[in-house]
Amino acid sequence: MIERSGVHTFVMICALSLVMVSYSSCRGNRSAKSGETTAQLAANLPPLTLQQMSSLDQKTFEHSLPQLREAMERTSPQPGADRETVTAIAAKLRQTGESAPDYWPTALRFITFASSQMAPDAPPPGQKPRGLSDVLSVGLMRGIREKNITMLFDEGDLGNGEFTNCRIIFTLNPVRLTHVQFSHCAFELPTADPPSPYIKALCRILLSSNLESIAIASL
Repeated sequence: MIERSGVHTFVMICALSLVMVSYSSCRGNRSAKSGETTAQLAANLPPLTLQQMSSLDQKTFEHSLPQLREAMERTSPQPGADRETVTAIAAKLRQTGESAPDYWPTALRFITFASSQMAPDAPPPGQKPRGLSDVLSVGLMRGIREKNITMLFDEGDLGNGEFTNCRIIFTLNPVRLTHVQFSHCAFELPTADPPSPYIKALCRILLSSNLESIAIASL
């Protein structure tokens, strides 16, 4: 027997799908002057939870990126997405074209949200970070091995580094990474739209990982 929460999720997803199908079938009969788009229609639908978002078909998901951001904002800062939900949403974002409206603001926000969900032992947001230059000044010869700290990646070169249960804050100033490993780390990325080529490349790497163990050979 399906639980009440499961029934509610099923009904919401069916309702959203029916509305989108109805719109597609009648859009040819609507006047061009209405100016209504599929994305606008999706934005006007009732709010969905992250679990409901993860269950949408790909086309509906792509038109609902603003709702995904809203769902993440409603959930933060309390944990609200299990591993299965995070993995499903990441897969849908990977299949979404980068030129889609709202793609980059949503993808960048998702990286910050999802990595925090997957790194419960990382420092919370808001702590004063250590600068990368401070760490390099004492660890360049031995390689970097850091745990449970907040790090600011703001320019420089970093090779042979390992970070575990850390919060990593990237800025618009690129850091050259060579053979760097992140394990159970939370990431904060700048949300400029459009992002810089460096941030785009970093986002692709993180989005293609499981967000628990990330190895970057070169960036």
